[in-house]
Amino acid sequence: MSAAPEIGTAMGHALEVILDFDAVFIATLNRHAPPECLFSSGPSEPPALRYQDGPYLLDPFYNHFLKGGTDGGYRLHDLAPDGFLRSEYFSTYYRHLDIGDEIGLLVSTSPHSCAHLAVTRKRGCIRFARRDCEWLDAAASVVRDAIRRMTPASVSPANDTAAFHDSLKRAFRSFGSSVLSAREQQVAHLLLRGNCAKAVARLLEITPDTARNHTKHIYRKLAVASQAELLALFFRALEQVEPGYEGDPLTRVVHAT
Repeated sequence: MSAAPEIGTAMGHALEVILDFDAVFIATLNRHAPPECLFSSGPSEPPALRYQDGPYLLDPFYNHFLKGGTDGGYRLHDLAPDGFLRSEYFSTYYRHLDIGDEIGLLVSTSPHSCAHLAVTRKRGCIRFARRDCEWLDAAASVVRDAIRRMTPASVSPANDTAAFHDSLKRAFRSFGSSVLSAREQQVAHLLLRGNCAKAVARLLEITPDTARNHTKHIYRKLAVASQAELLALFFRALEQVEPGYEGDPLTRVVHAT
């Protein structure tokens, strides 16, 4: 029987000595496979929106790890794109879990994986301060050891798991490619990650009006009316993906409706 629940609970109690938070989440992030969720003391995820089934692709902590970012403690808004806390991804996924703010610790455990411990506060609570990150950072060695004890000896991801991860990444890159231009795809990806129109304009070095026009065209072509509907469409598309899938997952959504 896994010792993960006992170790996770003990880790949460230990962190309560130095931090004020409402829930703790522990996972391993992998370059070649979906994250492995080891422990959570917060509300349960909706069955159709589990972190490891696709939402992790939009997670600022996961993307910081994927880009080779340094280990350490970070506030959510240190890593998140402009407008993330007002984005539909935050409203749809984070709000369902009653998360108002988050700080996370990233600790490398191998060349291809990283321990991720996040502590969260509910909506309406005071935001985490930089000092909280420093306290969390001080626990890095303990967290690394605890997560190693929560997981079996490091092994290569199963072929089907790695294939599913690769298919999800391809699905994200290809999302909308059957109907959108290359530039519109870029804008759609940035919107899905939680960027506001001004941030999209800055990142693509275009004017805000041009970014808004691209957004209008995307909504029209995908038959959605808002960022919320765009995100819902993306998650429906991910549900159609299985290991080995190639192409725009939207085509399967169309065929399934």
